[in-house]
Amino acid sequence: MMLKHKTHRELLTLPCGAMVIDTPGMRGLGMWDSAEELEKAFSDIELLAVSCRFKNCTHTNEPGCAVNAALADGPLSAERGQSYQKLQTENAYAEDAKSYLAAKEKKFKEISKTNKLNRKR
Repeated sequence: MMLKHKTHRELLTLPCGAMVIDTPGMRGLGMWDSAEELEKAFSDIELLAVSCRFKNCTHTNEPGCAVNAALADGPLSAERGQSYQKLQTENAYAEDAKSYLAAKEKKFKEISKTNKLNRKR
């Protein structure tokens, strides 16, 4: 007689109010190319960013940053600003990971071609 193991997903609510998804077989979740979604979710910050002195402002310590001014003056909460920065950093990391994987795949294709040529000799 063969026993079947049943697996299931579960959403757990922690005492602090946070939620955890228990998904068997998945080791981690992350963002993948979420720039457009971040712009929508943080449209208030994106609107402020248009007024920054520099077009490539990172909203960390540049002079003339409209986002930092809003954080200092109060219209933008520190928690919202931190969430924005954290998700922007995570999205940038995901973009870099894609570039890294593409470069790695290209490198191994080149190695494979070299190996094939050497075997023929």
